[in-house]
Amino acid sequence: MVTATLLTADDFPGELGDSYFSACAQLGLEANKDGYGIILCQDEGGARWTEFTTDVRGVDSVNSVLEMGYVAAGYEPDPATVVSLRPGWPLTCAVGYAELLEPHDPPGVQAADLLHAPEPDWIPVGRRCLADQIVNELRSGGHLGEEQYVDNYQFDAYNIGDHNPNPPARFIDVRRLVAADHPARQHLDAALVQAWSLARRDDLAPGSIRLWKTWPREKYVVRANGSSWTLIALVGGPAVLLLDHVADVPLALDEVPDLPALLDALMAAAGRSPI
Repeated sequence: MVTATLLTADDFPGELGDSYFSACAQLGLEANKDGYGIILCQDEGGARWTEFTTDVRGVDSVNSVLEMGYVAAGYEPDPATVVSLRPGWPLTCAVGYAELLEPHDPPGVQAADLLHAPEPDWIPVGRRCLADQIVNELRSGGHLGEEQYVDNYQFDAYNIGDHNPNPPARFIDVRRLVAADHPARQHLDAALVQAWSLARRDDLAPGSIRLWKTWPREKYVVRANGSSWTLIALVGGPAVLLLDHVADVPLALDEVPDLPALLDALMAAAGRSPI
């Protein structure tokens, strides 16, 4: 196992789709209630392979270990839980086993049968990947202002012996307000109308609205996806909108008057998801 991630209605890689159904369809899997684990592997020759397992709890546990900074975590799913083994990797992954050849496609496999990560320069994929990063920022420290974030990072770095710490920039700190006469404003307003419409629906596609609790303050991060937009917000904190029409630029929603009501409506709608 090189790495692992979840594919459930509550947690799936944005690379794969705007909803749990679309992510499963991308991989040829049935969108069931419990979901799957995605395990990226290499064979003895270094070729890429992907296992899909129903052992969601096991993958969740090993993924938690990896997120804590451990570079390796031993895990093999029970063969009885593996529903598919396919050549290639469906997700972007820049690492592999040092003792093996560089990760590569298995020889002799038809191109149509290979799994490949979606092209990152395709705007909807880039939007969803950026949304994944912003969700992680808000879950881990969205309650911190930029100055406090830098101070905390430098304090922690000094404590482990790094005397020249350079904290990575956060996307939430470069979000931009959109003036009423800006060309992007009509797209922002249209996306907010669609977000309200999504919040009122009773037939939501699972995963089109997702919620996470933050640590340590027990607030919620809300993410809602439309066909050309993604809204991400920490309740009571930063909120951004990503638009395909304004690629790679987080647009600030902090001054939208009815944002708290919209977030409440989206959270309520998430609870009505059929899965």
